[in-house]
Amino acid sequence: MDGEEPGSHAAWLVALPWLVVLLALYAWLGHVDLLTPDEARHAEIAREMLAGGHWLTPRMYGEPYYDKPALFYWVISGGLALFGPNAWAARFPSTLAALFSIAATALWVRLSWDARAARTITVIMATTLFFVAVGRYVVVDMLLTAGLTGALSWMGILLLDRPGRRLPVWPMYACIAFGVLAKGPVAVVIPAAVAVVMALFERRPRLLLDLHPFRGALIVMLLAGPWYVSAYIADPAYVRTFLWYHNFARFAVPGALQHQQPWYFYLLVVPVCLLPWTMFLPPALRLAWKSPNTGVRHALAWTTVVVGFFSFSQTKVPTYVLSAFPPLLALVAVYIDDTLTRRSTIPKMLEAAIAGWTILAATIAVGGAVWVIYETPSAWTHVALALPAVAVAAWSYRRSHQIESLVVAVVASALSLIIVVYGAAADAVNARESQRGAAQIIRTGLPEYSALTSYRVAPHALAFYAARMVRRCDDAESATAELIAGADAALLTRKKFLPELGLEPLPQWLSVAWSSGDGQILIVGGTLATPHDTDQ
Repeated sequence: MDGEEPGSHAAWLVALPWLVVLLALYAWLGHVDLLTPDEARHAEIAREMLAGGHWLTPRMYGEPYYDKPALFYWVISGGLALFGPNAWAARFPSTLAALFSIAATALWVRLSWDARAARTITVIMATTLFFVAVGRYVVVDMLLTAGLTGALSWMGILLLDRPGRRLPVWPMYACIAFGVLAKGPVAVVIPAAVAVVMALFERRPRLLLDLHPFRGALIVMLLAGPWYVSAYIADPAYVRTFLWYHNFARFAVPGALQHQQPWYFYLLVVPVCLLPWTMFLPPALRLAWKSPNTGVRHALAWTTVVVGFFSFSQTKVPTYVLSAFPPLLALVAVYIDDTLTRRSTIPKMLEAAIAGWTILAATIAVGGAVWVIYETPSAWTHVALALPAVAVAAWSYRRSHQIESLVVAVVASALSLIIVVYGAAADAVNARESQRGAAQIIRTGLPEYSALTSYRVAPHALAFYAARMVRRCDDAESATAELIAGADAALLTRKKFLPELGLEPLPQWLSVAWSSGDGQILIVGGTLATPHDTDQ
């Protein structure tokens, strides 16, 4: 069964899921300015790489940055070179990684089940809110997810073992090499563990040899090895620190890094991160248990290895298990496809859960609209973007007995929330915490030789948008030295820190050139300052 519907609607059925993907990943992609600290930090490192040409070892404010391999910053730098120094360009590589993950999963699902299930998984992944949020965020975890999803999807296709068709193994190992360059050895460990588990599930000891591990190891070394060797020669501390501290210690050493969580952390977090499709997961797992074909077994092995491996890690972050989403959501897609095919009755509890979700989504959308009006009254017209979520909730309540309507309601409510967050709320988020306004003042008014300092505020977005180095300072006296001396200088801090900086009241020769809704201020001195009356 290939699952293709005959007739003139076939092209429309193929195109519609990808229109949903493009809307979810790219609508208003650059509307929200880079968020501090994580997004802006990675974007600034890539900007400095592009500006300074130090492609082998990343740097931040001119100092080596040892946390991650260079691939992440290569691809961001490529986006900045193509589209300019803006949030859209910095996020573009993450969206491409998310797009690749969806395409790879859809291909595996199509060959393991049918075309309709492939279309369904495409829509499901594009409306899983946490997956979309990470795909629209400047973070390395989506690149690792793309590498692992590509490798494990291709492994699933190889497991089908169709007669007369021998597929090459190199795509799987090319994806593994991509993951090794993006994050490190974990991109080798997880596919290897899944292969071992599948050999046990399928009772095929030769499976490991059929995957040609020695040939694969050569491919990975040829693709990923040159950077590791070159980086070690250029700066041995880089590779040693990255491999030891940010891989082994992060996994095995208690207290080595932040985000220490109990072993059951992901069992609690994954269902939340799979919203709004979590409610379909119990019946999907029941169906998988009743029909354990090769695709199901691969999905279960894939999920178990990813969640199990990171559950043993001392450091736990929800994005670490993002690569477990494709197989879990694939089982959901198969369940929906099976229900549509058989016209089966769905559980009443599932109907109630979907109705509850649409009401919750509408409540969040309306609450977000109220917050937007409070933060930026001038953007009140954006509140209209919350209306679709309300309409979906009302529509689904009237048609809750139909499986097609329920699925459409879940998709529509998720897209409505994406529209509210990235469309309606963008101006309010920018007014509250974006540093781009301060950067514009720096670019146009502060000479290149002037001191630009931050005190107890992450200045990464300021540095990125202003294309300037920023000196981070935790000593109050050093932070204000240039300002007190009357030099052309600027200081990024928060209003609440003025007393400890000795700047309350603000001296007459200084002025606040910019402020944000969350209390950030830019104090300027010298020719950029506007004299004011200190008695006011």
